[in-house]
Amino acid sequence: MSYPQLKLLIDGEWIAETGAGTLSVTNPADGSILAKAPIAGDAELVAAQHAAARGFETWSNTLPLERFRIITRATALLRERAPQVARILTLEQGKPLAEALREVSLSADIIDFMAEEAKRMPERNIPPRLANVLTQTVKRVPVGPVAAFTPWNFPANLPARKLGGALSAGCSVIIKPAEETPATCLEIARAFMDAGLPAGVLNVVVGDPAHISDTLIRSELIAKVSFTGSTRVGRLLGQVAQRKHSALAVGERVHRRRNFVRPLPRH
Repeated sequence: MSYPQLKLLIDGEWIAETGAGTLSVTNPADGSILAKAPIAGDAELVAAQHAAARGFETWSNTLPLERFRIITRATALLRERAPQVARILTLEQGKPLAEALREVSLSADIIDFMAEEAKRMPERNIPPRLANVLTQTVKRVPVGPVAAFTPWNFPANLPARKLGGALSAGCSVIIKPAEETPATCLEIARAFMDAGLPAGVLNVVVGDPAHISDTLIRSELIAKVSFTGSTRVGRLLGQVAQRKHSALAVGERVHRRRNFVRPLPRH
């Protein structure tokens, strides 16, 4: 299998061209260009956010057992395609083929492990302190659309960890793989789509890392961020997330004041 044509995945559609241009993906062994990836510009990022929001409404209301079935169908496909995906991984990342094959297979195992938890998200009962008080129940619910960012060194393993956890919990995802190694993550996404994952639940974007991360983290539609990478970049993204959190907290306080504080009547 040769290196595939690179596309974005947004709302169940594979997008081969955008108005933002392309970036080159090179073979680290000889520096040759493997393919050109379409860059996700502002229009694509807006579309991905709204797709993830719609996908979340669908996926979070899907029965956990059905989520498990779709996820494990995807990992079965990933195992079937492991030799081809491993070759893609080797072409874009450079690790030996045997090591790449093990990484792809292990990635399917990681996703399966997390998918098992989709079947048993326990509710916790808190005993009452008084005889006439009903038992209190703590129920876990998916937090919302997730923005995930992964580096180049483990192009299958690290996306698998983020996708496995988020999808099993009932969250939708916008994932940005490293620009050096996008095809491996796209092949994992292809397995999910072929397994019947609803449109919008998983979106894959590629492009300028700073612009994409800043746009998604600041978005009010994104509820959670998952990042693996350098300490320097992690600190920068953490600062963006903190500013967003602070702004939302201030907005919520203002909203409450406007809605619950009433002026005193005049006499």
